[in-house]
Amino acid sequence: MKPCRSVAADPQALCTVLRHARHALCQRVARAAATPDRMFAADFPALVGAVEAGFRREELTMEALGMPGLRERRQHNALILSALHHVTRAVERGSRETGREVVRALRDLPHLHRHAADLVLAVSALQQRTRMRAPNQVRRVAARRGIAA
Repeated sequence: MKPCRSVAADPQALCTVLRHARHALCQRVARAAATPDRMFAADFPALVGAVEAGFRREELTMEALGMPGLRERRQHNALILSALHHVTRAVERGSRETGREVVRALRDLPHLHRHAADLVLAVSALQQRTRMRAPNQVRRVAARRGIAA
């Protein structure tokens, strides 16, 4: 039997989780865009829930990897979610066009964050290389750079 590795210990696995979560969110947004007008208002709160869940997965993944920029990403996500909740009330009152406009904007959202997985892998690889250096090698590198080790 293969030993079970923790996903949190494997940056590539976490990046895969992140990609799958984004892909699922993209599919959900596409389904919302294709929802007929008569069902759009009833479906919109579920879309907002899916966006919340997607953001939560992304933030947990970033936190597990110790990624820089997590605080800023959470602030950005909070602004988007606040706007979505505000629009939800308008959609429920019959303003489907406002909701459709938001769905069109959401289509681009995953592309705004598309480099996050690459950044995670780059940061993780750098951290692993640093951890794997022997102490005397770290001292030599520090001495060359004029840093007291």
